[in-house]
Amino acid sequence: MSIINEKCIALRLHASDAQDGIVKAGQVLLHEGYIRKEYIDAMLKNFEKNGPYFAIAPGFAMPHARPEDGVIQSGISLITLENPVSFGSSNDPVKLIMALATSSDNEHLEFMTKIAGLLGKEHVIERLYQCVTADEVMSIINNN
Repeated sequence: MSIINEKCIALRLHASDAQDGIVKAGQVLLHEGYIRKEYIDAMLKNFEKNGPYFAIAPGFAMPHARPEDGVIQSGISLITLENPVSFGSSNDPVKLIMALATSSDNEHLEFMTKIAGLLGKEHVIERLYQCVTADEVMSIINNN
């Protein structure tokens, strides 16, 4: 089983800044029924309050909020940005965003472990960023 649903992948989106990137990644989850709109608002508030701590690797950010902030079911969206944006982090510019929505703290840790394992593979962020189809993304995720 994959950590991501193919329907939760959107490639080469335009984002004007970090907040817009967070919104775009959240909208994918919203559209697919994983979250309610207030979860996107909570991710934005999290970013405003705590800064860019979820820009966790060069070129990569993983915004999230608490389960009670609007998670319907656990899921991850993956978006790439046509033009990378600044999150105000040493890992800038961000070109790949995975929004994480989990229904429990245990599940949050489980997803984080899987994502860390994926990101630990050589050049995986760059390989994901170069993808032009969701099938290509799924191939990289499922074969690493």
